[in-house]
Amino acid sequence: MSLFKCLFQSLQISSKFGARRISTKVCGIKLQIDGTPAARGLRSFSTNTEEQQDSSQSENPETDREYETKTRILNSALTFVNEYGWTKKAIVAGAEEEGYPAVTHGLFPGGGADLVSYFYVLSNNQLSEKLHKETQKDAEEKKGTTKLIRWALETRLRMIIPYIDTWPQAMGIMTLPQNAPTAWQNLANLVDEIWYHAGDRSTDMNWYTKRLSVAAVYKSSEIYMLQDKSGDYLETWQFMDRRIQDITKMGKAVKECQQGSDVMREGVMAATEIAKNILGVSSRHR
Repeated sequence: MSLFKCLFQSLQISSKFGARRISTKVCGIKLQIDGTPAARGLRSFSTNTEEQQDSSQSENPETDREYETKTRILNSALTFVNEYGWTKKAIVAGAEEEGYPAVTHGLFPGGGADLVSYFYVLSNNQLSEKLHKETQKDAEEKKGTTKLIRWALETRLRMIIPYIDTWPQAMGIMTLPQNAPTAWQNLANLVDEIWYHAGDRSTDMNWYTKRLSVAAVYKSSEIYMLQDKSGDYLETWQFMDRRIQDITKMGKAVKECQQGSDVMREGVMAATEIAKNILGVSSRHR
């Protein structure tokens, strides 16, 4: 299965029937995300490991404790990533830092992949909150869609900077076959979040092309950033701007082609009608 096909299928989950309730799993924790920004916090984690369980179980004290335990360990483990990488060793260190025994890492069977995915979901949720505030401010300033998307992409990429030295390892982990579906679902959630806050409510193929385009800009900029040695990653932001300009130009070109097709079709119809009149076969003269 190609990478774009995998991402396309991930996007289909988000767009089905126009619903924006996304379901994914992180370290055995089922994550359900509503389309409203207020409902997209990390507290929407559900620790149900079965495919379908009544949501009322989230009120179970054991479930809450398990959620809190996993969250505390993973949050603490992130502080050890630069020392141990995206590994089970970082999770063990996080567990011990929070006062749990080292064997608690058994809660995370995916090891480093669980930690990477948790960071991705955490960052996406943080971006969601920032986007909600930014769109409220943007309603007054009228920045425009392109500027908002550009701001969102840079904001999200900057969340990687504290872990930039170990991020190639994280990316490598998530390209493994068993982790790729989760990685692409996380990316699909990210670009859908950006476009949703940008006001996109399309229901045709544009829904997919817009998200695939932004996903391509994000991933190419992410890879570029890994080798960027410029101050404050200036070259990365310039690279990203060029990719956004490419997409904008392509979008305008497609629109012009569509408009050109309409004009051509109307021209052909008009020419046909004229020819029919000249030949005396127009229905009006029969």
